[in-house]
Amino acid sequence: MPELAVNNPFGFFVQRKRETIQTKRKNNFEATIPSQTNIQKYKDSGYFLDSISSFARNQSLTPEQIAEKQAESINSEINDLRSKFEITNFEEVRNFLIKNRFLVSLVEEIPRKIYQYFGISQKLALQVLYEPDFPQSFELWIHILTELSAKEALPVLERFDEEWWLENMDKSDGKLNITLKFV
Repeated sequence: MPELAVNNPFGFFVQRKRETIQTKRKNNFEATIPSQTNIQKYKDSGYFLDSISSFARNQSLTPEQIAEKQAESINSEINDLRSKFEITNFEEVRNFLIKNRFLVSLVEEIPRKIYQYFGISQKLALQVLYEPDFPQSFELWIHILTELSAKEALPVLERFDEEWWLENMDKSDGKLNITLKFV
């Protein structure tokens, strides 16, 4: 097999076998390209073909169709929240979560964590509230609807905050709050 002479970053030539590696010069740096046999193994793995077919499917959709598919996906996820939460104004919550898509996975995870501290029978409510002094600042609130007394519930909430919520609060970007609501 013929050898390939490649200029390295230090300016001198290096002899390499073509079957093991190819080098491509780009912006005065060299990029290593796997040999053809490695590419073939990757293609044969099935992943390459799956990603290409997925890519091709997405390329054949119009921007409107892509937006519609994304809306269907988030609407499905938000509808699933109805089974975990009492939602006071569903449209308001839905619109808030569409604008803040990054919150959906966190909101889906929180009930399981709350159940670990308050019990599986605990009811939860989801609501969008705004600060009366700042009507543009909307926040999502999760209310733990508890029948426990304040003396019993507050230490449990403090433990939940210290052991889990304070570590995960940054994921909410200040747009999600968790509080007790005594019923």
